[in-house]
Amino acid sequence: MGVLLIVAGSHMATLLRAHADTTGQSAAVAAVQPSQDGTASGATWQQEMTILGIPANADPAATSSDDSIALIGPMVSAELAGEYAGLTAQGIFSTSTAQAAADQIAPNIRAVITYKTFAASDISVDSNTTYQRMLTYRADLRDSLAPLLKNTDAEFAIYGSYVETGDPSYLAQLSAAAQNYRTAADLTAKVVVPRDAVSYHVAILNAMEEFAAVLDAMTTHSADPVASAALLRSYDQAEQDMFDSFNALTTYYSSKTP
Repeated sequence: MGVLLIVAGSHMATLLRAHADTTGQSAAVAAVQPSQDGTASGATWQQEMTILGIPANADPAATSSDDSIALIGPMVSAELAGEYAGLTAQGIFSTSTAQAAADQIAPNIRAVITYKTFAASDISVDSNTTYQRMLTYRADLRDSLAPLLKNTDAEFAIYGSYVETGDPSYLAQLSAAAQNYRTAADLTAKVVVPRDAVSYHVAILNAMEEFAAVLDAMTTHSADPVASAALLRSYDQAEQDMFDSFNALTTYYSSKTP
Protein backbone atom coordinates (compact mmCIF):
# COMPACT_ATOMS: atom_id res chain seq x y z
CA MET A 1 0.00 0.00 0.00
CA GLY A 2 2.83 2.41 0.84
CA VAL A 3 4.27 2.39 -2.69
CA LEU A 4 0.93 3.17 -4.28
CA LEU A 5 0.23 5.95 -1.81
CA ILE A 6 3.59 7.46 -2.71
CA VAL A 7 2.54 7.36 -6.36
CA ALA A 8 -0.63 9.26 -5.50
CA GLY A 9 1.36 11.70 -3.38
CA SER A 10 3.69 12.34 -6.26
CA HIS A 11 0.68 12.96 -8.47
CA MET A 12 -0.57 15.55 -5.98
CA ALA A 13 2.79 17.31 -5.98
CA THR A 14 2.76 17.27 -9.78
CA LEU A 15 -0.63 18.96 -9.76
CA LEU A 16 0.79 21.72 -7.60
CA ARG A 17 3.83 22.21 -9.83
CA ALA A 18 1.62 22.23 -12.92
CA HIS A 19 -0.09 25.34 -11.55
CA ALA A 20 3.24 27.11 -11.03
CA ASP A 21 2.95 29.06 -14.29
CA THR A 22 -0.72 29.99 -13.91
CA THR A 23 -2.10 33.28 -12.61
CA GLY A 24 -3.96 31.57 -9.79
CA GLN A 25 -7.31 32.56 -11.28
CA SER A 26 -8.40 29.14 -12.51
CA ALA A 27 -11.80 27.78 -11.56
CA ALA A 28 -10.14 25.26 -9.28
CA VAL A 29 -8.22 27.95 -7.41
CA ALA A 30 -11.31 30.10 -7.15
CA ALA A 31 -13.21 27.20 -5.65
CA VAL A 32 -10.93 27.10 -2.60
CA GLN A 33 -9.45 30.44 -1.66
CA PRO A 34 -6.29 30.33 0.50
CA SER A 35 -5.84 31.97 3.87
CA GLN A 36 -2.79 33.99 4.79
CA ASP A 37 -1.09 30.95 6.28
CA GLY A 38 -1.38 28.98 3.07
CA THR A 39 -4.34 26.84 4.04
CA ALA A 40 -7.59 26.58 2.17
CA SER A 41 -9.70 28.48 4.67
CA GLY A 42 -12.43 29.12 2.13
CA ALA A 43 -13.26 25.42 1.84
CA THR A 44 -16.81 24.76 2.98
CA TRP A 45 -17.97 21.77 4.98
CA GLN A 46 -19.55 20.47 1.77
CA GLN A 47 -16.17 20.55 0.03
CA GLU A 48 -14.49 18.85 2.96
CA MET A 49 -17.10 16.08 2.91
CA THR A 50 -16.64 15.58 -0.80
CA ILE A 51 -12.86 15.39 -0.44
CA LEU A 52 -13.50 12.51 1.95
CA GLY A 53 -15.67 10.85 -0.67
CA ILE A 54 -18.97 11.80 0.95
CA PRO A 55 -21.44 13.62 -1.30
CA ALA A 56 -22.70 16.63 0.65
CA ASN A 57 -25.84 17.26 -1.40
CA ALA A 58 -27.51 13.92 -0.64
CA ASP A 59 -27.84 11.16 1.87
CA PRO A 60 -24.56 9.18 1.51
CA ALA A 61 -26.46 5.93 1.95
CA ALA A 62 -28.59 6.77 -1.09
CA THR A 63 -25.67 7.68 -3.36
CA SER A 64 -23.68 5.14 -5.34
CA SER A 65 -20.06 4.65 -4.32
CA ASP A 66 -18.93 5.25 -7.90
CA ASP A 67 -20.47 8.75 -7.82
CA SER A 68 -18.67 9.77 -4.63
CA ILE A 69 -15.39 8.09 -5.52
CA ALA A 70 -15.30 9.86 -8.89
CA LEU A 71 -15.47 13.20 -7.04
CA ILE A 72 -12.41 12.54 -4.90
CA GLY A 73 -9.80 13.40 -7.55
CA PRO A 74 -11.36 16.70 -8.70
CA MET A 75 -11.95 17.89 -5.15
CA VAL A 76 -8.44 17.01 -4.02
CA SER A 77 -7.16 18.89 -7.08
CA ALA A 78 -9.17 21.92 -5.97
CA GLU A 79 -7.80 21.60 -2.45
CA LEU A 80 -4.26 21.41 -3.81
CA ALA A 81 -4.89 24.41 -6.05
CA GLY A 82 -5.89 26.38 -2.97
CA GLU A 83 -2.72 25.28 -1.21
CA TYR A 84 -0.69 26.32 -4.26
CA ALA A 85 -2.27 29.76 -4.32
CA GLY A 86 -1.46 30.28 -0.66
CA LEU A 87 2.15 29.13 -1.05
CA THR A 88 2.64 31.26 -4.14
CA ALA A 89 1.11 34.34 -2.51
CA GLN A 90 3.64 34.03 0.31
CA GLY A 91 6.50 33.42 -2.12
CA ILE A 92 7.35 30.07 -0.53
CA PHE A 93 6.27 27.68 -3.27
CA SER A 94 8.86 24.95 -3.92
CA THR A 95 8.99 21.23 -4.54
CA SER A 96 9.37 20.58 -0.82
CA THR A 97 6.49 22.84 0.25
CA ALA A 98 4.30 21.35 -2.49
CA GLN A 99 5.07 17.84 -1.26
CA ALA A 100 4.39 18.91 2.33
CA ALA A 101 0.99 20.27 1.29
CA ALA A 102 0.18 17.01 -0.50
CA ASP A 103 1.31 15.01 2.52
CA GLN A 104 -1.09 16.96 4.75
CA ILE A 105 -4.05 16.29 2.47
CA ALA A 106 -3.35 12.62 1.67
CA PRO A 107 -4.24 11.15 5.11
CA ASN A 108 -7.72 12.69 4.93
CA ILE A 109 -8.68 11.10 1.62
CA ARG A 110 -11.32 8.45 2.11
CA ALA A 111 -13.55 6.47 -0.24
CA VAL A 112 -17.14 5.62 0.69
CA ILE A 113 -17.93 2.07 -0.42
CA THR A 114 -21.53 0.90 -0.57
CA TYR A 115 -22.36 -2.79 -0.72
CA LYS A 116 -25.12 -5.27 -0.05
CA THR A 117 -25.45 -6.10 3.63
CA PHE A 118 -27.17 -8.89 5.53
CA ALA A 119 -28.90 -8.96 8.90
CA ALA A 120 -29.84 -11.83 11.18
CA SER A 121 -33.38 -11.61 9.86
CA ASP A 122 -32.12 -12.60 6.40
CA ILE A 123 -30.78 -15.94 7.66
CA SER A 124 -32.58 -19.28 7.92
CA VAL A 125 -31.94 -20.48 11.46
CA ASP A 126 -31.88 -23.93 13.05
CA SER A 127 -32.35 -24.13 16.80
CA ASN A 128 -30.06 -27.17 16.97
CA THR A 129 -26.68 -26.02 18.36
CA THR A 130 -25.02 -29.38 18.97
CA TYR A 131 -21.53 -30.40 17.91
CA GLN A 132 -22.95 -32.61 15.16
CA ARG A 133 -25.02 -29.72 13.84
CA MET A 134 -21.91 -27.59 13.74
CA LEU A 135 -20.17 -30.25 11.63
CA THR A 136 -23.06 -30.22 9.17
CA TYR A 137 -22.97 -26.43 9.05
CA ARG A 138 -19.24 -26.42 8.43
CA ALA A 139 -19.66 -28.89 5.56
CA ASP A 140 -22.40 -26.73 4.07
CA LEU A 141 -20.07 -23.73 4.21
CA ARG A 142 -17.34 -25.65 2.43
CA ASP A 143 -19.74 -26.11 -0.47
CA SER A 144 -21.08 -22.54 -0.50
CA LEU A 145 -17.61 -21.01 -0.29
CA ALA A 146 -16.22 -23.18 -3.10
CA PRO A 147 -16.24 -20.26 -5.63
CA LEU A 148 -13.46 -18.66 -3.59
CA LEU A 149 -11.17 -21.53 -4.56
CA LYS A 150 -11.09 -19.99 -8.03
CA ASN A 151 -9.20 -17.02 -6.59
CA THR A 152 -5.78 -18.61 -6.74
CA ASP A 153 -3.78 -15.36 -6.60
CA ALA A 154 -3.90 -12.75 -3.84
CA GLU A 155 -6.05 -9.84 -4.95
CA PHE A 156 -3.54 -7.24 -3.82
CA ALA A 157 -0.82 -8.99 -5.82
CA ILE A 158 -3.05 -8.87 -8.90
CA TYR A 159 -3.64 -5.15 -8.39
CA GLY A 160 0.06 -4.57 -7.82
CA SER A 161 0.82 -6.31 -11.12
CA TYR A 162 -1.59 -3.97 -12.87
CA VAL A 163 0.06 -0.92 -11.31
CA GLU A 164 3.49 -2.15 -12.41
CA THR A 165 2.54 -3.14 -15.96
CA GLY A 166 -0.64 -1.29 -16.88
CA ASP A 167 -1.91 -4.55 -18.38
CA PRO A 168 -5.74 -4.46 -18.27
CA SER A 169 -5.90 -8.25 -18.07
CA TYR A 170 -5.04 -7.89 -14.38
CA LEU A 171 -8.11 -5.71 -13.89
CA ALA A 172 -10.18 -8.44 -15.53
CA GLN A 173 -8.75 -10.90 -13.02
CA LEU A 174 -9.63 -8.57 -10.18
CA SER A 175 -13.18 -8.18 -11.46
CA ALA A 176 -13.52 -11.98 -11.75
CA ALA A 177 -12.28 -12.35 -8.19
CA ALA A 178 -14.91 -9.87 -6.99
CA GLN A 179 -17.62 -11.87 -8.74
CA ASN A 180 -16.41 -15.05 -7.04
CA TYR A 181 -16.85 -13.36 -3.65
CA ARG A 182 -20.37 -12.31 -4.58
CA THR A 183 -21.26 -15.78 -5.84
CA ALA A 184 -19.94 -17.28 -2.61
CA ALA A 185 -21.96 -14.77 -0.59
CA ASP A 186 -25.14 -15.59 -2.52
CA LEU A 187 -24.69 -19.31 -1.92
CA THR A 188 -23.73 -18.83 1.72
CA ALA A 189 -26.83 -16.69 2.34
CA LYS A 190 -28.93 -19.78 1.56
CA VAL A 191 -27.23 -21.99 4.14
CA VAL A 192 -29.31 -22.90 7.19
CA VAL A 193 -27.40 -21.73 10.24
CA PRO A 194 -27.30 -23.01 13.84
CA ARG A 195 -28.83 -20.42 16.13
CA ASP A 196 -25.58 -19.73 17.98
CA ALA A 197 -23.66 -19.14 14.72
CA VAL A 198 -25.91 -16.49 13.18
CA SER A 199 -23.73 -13.51 14.13
CA TYR A 200 -20.65 -15.21 12.70
CA HIS A 201 -22.53 -16.09 9.53
CA VAL A 202 -23.78 -12.54 9.00
CA ALA A 203 -20.25 -11.23 9.51
CA ILE A 204 -18.71 -13.40 6.80
CA LEU A 205 -21.52 -12.54 4.38
CA ASN A 206 -21.02 -8.81 4.88
CA ALA A 207 -17.23 -9.15 4.71
CA MET A 208 -17.43 -10.93 1.35
CA GLU A 209 -19.82 -8.34 -0.06
CA GLU A 210 -17.62 -5.51 1.22
CA PHE A 211 -14.47 -7.04 -0.25
CA ALA A 212 -16.17 -7.61 -3.61
CA ALA A 213 -17.35 -3.99 -3.70
CA VAL A 214 -13.86 -2.67 -2.94
CA LEU A 215 -12.29 -4.84 -5.65
CA ASP A 216 -14.83 -3.59 -8.18
CA ALA A 217 -14.19 0.03 -7.19
CA MET A 218 -10.42 -0.47 -7.52
CA THR A 219 -11.00 -1.85 -11.00
CA THR A 220 -13.35 0.93 -12.06
CA HIS A 221 -11.12 3.75 -10.76
CA SER A 222 -7.74 2.23 -11.58
CA ALA A 223 -6.78 5.16 -13.82
CA ASP A 224 -7.30 7.71 -11.04
CA PRO A 225 -4.26 7.72 -8.70
CA VAL A 226 -5.95 9.83 -6.02
CA ALA A 227 -9.06 7.65 -5.89
CA SER A 228 -6.82 4.59 -6.00
CA ALA A 229 -4.95 5.81 -2.93
CA ALA A 230 -8.24 6.27 -1.09
CA LEU A 231 -9.44 2.84 -2.19
CA LEU A 232 -6.30 1.18 -0.89
CA ARG A 233 -7.36 2.24 2.59
CA SER A 234 -10.76 0.71 1.88
CA TYR A 235 -9.01 -2.45 0.71
CA ASP A 236 -7.04 -2.69 3.95
CA GLN A 237 -10.24 -2.38 5.99
CA ALA A 238 -12.16 -4.89 3.85
CA GLU A 239 -9.30 -7.37 4.02
CA GLN A 240 -9.16 -7.00 7.80
CA ASP A 241 -12.92 -7.53 8.03
CA MET A 242 -12.55 -10.71 5.99
CA PHE A 243 -9.82 -11.98 8.28
CA ASP A 244 -11.68 -11.09 11.47
CA SER A 245 -14.99 -12.64 10.38
CA PHE A 246 -13.51 -15.95 9.24
CA ASN A 247 -11.22 -16.09 12.25
CA ALA A 248 -14.25 -15.64 14.51
CA LEU A 249 -16.01 -18.45 12.66
CA THR A 250 -13.04 -20.72 13.31
CA THR A 251 -13.25 -19.83 16.99
CA TYR A 252 -16.92 -20.82 16.92
CA TYR A 253 -16.00 -24.23 15.49
CA SER A 254 -13.40 -24.70 18.19
CA SER A 255 -15.87 -23.86 20.92
CA LYS A 256 -17.92 -26.96 20.12
CA THR A 257 -17.11 -30.28 21.72
CA PRO A 258 -18.35 -33.81 20.81
